[in-house]
Amino acid sequence: MTTQTRAARLGQMLLFGLGAGLGTGVLCVLIGALLAGGLTRAGAATALGWGGLILTFLAGAIIYSQNGQRQIETGLRARLGEGYRAPGLPWAQILTALIGAGMLFLGQFALIR
Repeated sequence: MTTQTRAARLGQMLLFGLGAGLGTGVLCVLIGALLAGGLTRAGAATALGWGGLILTFLAGAIIYSQNGQRQIETGLRARLGEGYRAPGLPWAQILTALIGAGMLFLGQFALIR
């Protein structure tokens, strides 16, 4: 197993975030074009906004799920009399979703201008 530098890990998260944003954006624009019967600039901007919201809610769902899991685990361990330090949030996954959302919001802003 090789160790990964912080810069390499940040670059990987950025790359994955851009990929998530691109994939979600393409999917949302295609669905929007199918529903509207054609692709317009305003329709693409709206679709990118929805894609950004989806990825933002995904990041929130990851945080919510992790906090719920932490509370359950802490409660179960407390019953057994064990001390427990809950693991931190999965920042790589959260930031990946937020980077993708930011990319889509920037694309929406560019299309509106």
